Amino acid sequence: MARRQLSRKDARNLAERQVDRLFELAEREARSGNDARATRYVTLAVRVCERYKVPARHKRTYCPSCRAFLVPPRNVRVRTGDHRLSVSCLRCGHILRFPLRTGRGR
Repeated sequence: MARRQLSRKDARNLAERQVDRLFELAEREARSGNDARATRYVTLAVRVCERYKVPARHKRTYCPSCRAFLVPPRNVRVRTGDHRLSVSCLRCGHILRFPLRTGRGR
């Protein structure tokens, strides 16, 4: 019996659900202290995102350099200043910078 080919839209929806599930598992493992397994889940999720062109909703939750899931007190330092948010990975030293929006009317 032949397998039914998934449409591109169905494959992308399935990939989005799989990526969400992998990031949930990565968060659970990172919070319980199993960093190696959390990194593996993040790596798998990023590969699925690249293959099926899934939008990056979880971009700020992992380090793009070492792909460690970021848990603020343990493996990441967060600083604000100079109208930006600086997130430093304590595992590899990579620094992520995100702009901070200023309030209107100030």
